[in-house]
Amino acid sequence: MTSESKTPTKDSNSAGANKRNSAQIWLGLLTLLLAIAYVLPGLTGHDPWKQDEAYSYGIVHNMLESGDLVVPKLADDPFLEKPPLFYISAAGMVKLYQELSSMAAAAGLSIPKALQLPPHDAARLVSGVFLLILFGFTLLLGRAAWTHDNQNQGEGSIALLILIGTLGLAWSAHFLITDLALSAGVAMGLYGLVVAPKRLFQGGFWLGTGVGIAFLSKGLIGPGILAVTALLLPLFREWRTKRYFRVLLTALLFASPWLLIWPILLYLRDPALFDLWFWDNNIGRFLGHYLNGEPLGPPATIDFWLRTWPWVTFPAALLVLFTLLLRVLDVWSSPGVRAVLVLSIVGWTVLFFSHTARDLYALPLLAPLAVLAAGAVPRLPRLIVLPAYALTVLLFGFAALLVWGVWSYHMFAGQPLQNVPLVSYLPFLQELPGDFAFVSQPLGFYLPFLDYLPADFAFVWQPVAFVTAALFTVVWVWIAVRFRPPQVASLLAWPAGIVMLWGLVAMLHLPWIDAAKSYRDVFTDLQAALPDRYNCIADIVQPETLRLRESERGLAHFIAGITTKHVAGADQTDCDLLLVEVQLKAHPEGFDPGSGWEKIWQGQRRLDQRDRFLLFQRQGSGAGDLGEERPDDPVAG
Repeated sequence: MTSESKTPTKDSNSAGANKRNSAQIWLGLLTLLLAIAYVLPGLTGHDPWKQDEAYSYGIVHNMLESGDLVVPKLADDPFLEKPPLFYISAAGMVKLYQELSSMAAAAGLSIPKALQLPPHDAARLVSGVFLLILFGFTLLLGRAAWTHDNQNQGEGSIALLILIGTLGLAWSAHFLITDLALSAGVAMGLYGLVVAPKRLFQGGFWLGTGVGIAFLSKGLIGPGILAVTALLLPLFREWRTKRYFRVLLTALLFASPWLLIWPILLYLRDPALFDLWFWDNNIGRFLGHYLNGEPLGPPATIDFWLRTWPWVTFPAALLVLFTLLLRVLDVWSSPGVRAVLVLSIVGWTVLFFSHTARDLYALPLLAPLAVLAAGAVPRLPRLIVLPAYALTVLLFGFAALLVWGVWSYHMFAGQPLQNVPLVSYLPFLQELPGDFAFVSQPLGFYLPFLDYLPADFAFVWQPVAFVTAALFTVVWVWIAVRFRPPQVASLLAWPAGIVMLWGLVAMLHLPWIDAAKSYRDVFTDLQAALPDRYNCIADIVQPETLRLRESERGLAHFIAGITTKHVAGADQTDCDLLLVEVQLKAHPEGFDPGSGWEKIWQGQRRLDQRDRFLLFQRQGSGAGDLGEERPDDPVAG
C-alpha cells in the first residue's frame, strides 16, 4: 500500500465533512419535527387539573376579569407565591386569541371546531411557547458547549432529544405552570454564561434577560442559581477577564427592568404584600418557615430526592455518568461544558438543601443535565447501544399496543375496559384444559390505572385524533426500523417513543382522563345548589383537613363564580353558607359544623375517594334583603 493511499486527501476530508454536515442537518430536521410533535398534543382539550393548573388558571381568570397585573389574586385573595410574568403572559394569550377570533368572525371566516378554544385552553398555549423557548436554548446550549474549532457531533440536537426523552419533563411539559417559564429563563441565562467569553453583547443580553424571566416567573431561585454560577466561573481562566466583567455589567443592565419594575409597583401598592412575597415566599420557603402555622411548601423529607431524583432525571443523569467516563478530557477542556456542569452542581445543591421539595422543582435543571448527557451519546459503545435499543423497542412497543388495545375495546364494545383480569375478556382461553393453563396465566393481571378512570364514560369517534395517533405510531415504527444498532442513532427510539406515547394518550384518551380529573361537574352542581340569595360563603382555615385548598378555590371561582371568606371555625362567621372540603382519610365520618347549620349539598368527583365537598346553610337564613345573588351559568372558561 503506497503512502499516498494512507494519507487522507483534501477531497476525502471534504467529502467526509459534507457527509457529517448532511447527517447533522437531517438530525436537526428530525429533532425539530419531534419537538413540535411533543409540544402540541395535550395543550388543549381538557379543564385545568389540580394542583398547579387549577390555581394558575384561577389567577389568570382574575387578571382577565379585573385587569390588575400587579397583584396576582386567587378568587378574592392576593396570591404572592410567585411573580406574575407567567400569568400575565397566559392572560395576554387569551386576549390575543379572542382578538384573532373576533377578527376572523368579522372577516366572515369560519373557525374550525378544533381551533375554537375556551379561555383556559387558550391560556395553556403560553406553556407551549415557553416550552419551545426552553427547547431552542437547550439546542443552542448543546451546540455552544460542545463545539471545538467550529466542529461538533450534533450535540445540540442530541441535547434536545435527551431533554424530550427525560421523564421529569414528560408530564409537566403540557400544563399551565410557571416552572416552564422558569426553566426557559434558566436555560437562556446559562446560554449567556457559556458564550460570554467570546461574545460580550450576546452573553450579557441573554444572561440578563434569562435572569429577568426566571425572576418574574418564580422569584429568587432561578436568578440565585445563575448568580452563584456566574460568581464561580472566574475560577476558570476563560471567565477571569475584563471582558467577562463587562458581560456581567451588560447583563445587569438588561436584567434591571425585570428585577425592579414589578417589585417597586408591588411595594407601592402595599408594603405588607411585598414583605409577604419577598421574605415569606422566597427566603422563608427555602428555609422552611411557617406562615399562620402552616409550612410554605411541601416539607422535604430525608429520602425525598433519593426516591425522586433517579426517575425525574432518567435517562439524562445516567448519560451524564457516561459523559464523565467516556469524555472526561473533553469535559475539562471545554469551557462551555464546565459552565453547564457548575450550574448543575449549584442547582442540585440548592434543591437538596432546601426545606421544601417537589419533583416539579427539578424542571429547570433538566436542560443542563441534557446538555451534559449529549456528550456521551456519540461515544457510547455497542455493548450499551444494543440492549438500550432492545429494551426501548420492547417497552414502547408494549405501551403502544396497550394504549391502542384499550382504545379499540372502547370503540367496539361501546364502554370502557373494566378492571378485571384481562383473561376474562378472552373466554376461550379459560376453557383450555388444565395442561394448557400456562397460556392464560400471563393474562391474569389487572390494569391498575383503570381504578382511577370512569367506567361509564361514553367514547366518541374522532377521525382526526385517530389519524394523528396512527401517524405518531407509524413514525415511531419507522424510526425504530430505520435506525438500528450498531448505529448510535438507534437511541432515537427513546425520545421518539416518549413523543409517540404522549401523543397516543393525548389523542385517544385525553377526554377519558379529563372526565376523571375535572371538577367542572362538581362545581356546576354546587352552583345549582346555592340558595337564590345569601350574604356570603365562608370556608374554614383550620384544620387543614377541612380547608378549601388553593386549587379548589380557583376552580370554584372560574367555573361557578364562587368566592369564599376564610374563618377560623363555623362559629366564627356571620355568613349564611359554609363550604368545607373534607379529606376523607382524616374525617371518614364526615364533618358536623355544630348546631345551627344544615347540610344542603355534598359532592365529589366520581372516583375521588380522598375529598368531599359539603355545603351548609345557617338555619333560618337565605331570605335576607341584603346579600349576593346566586351566580348565573357557569363561566365557560
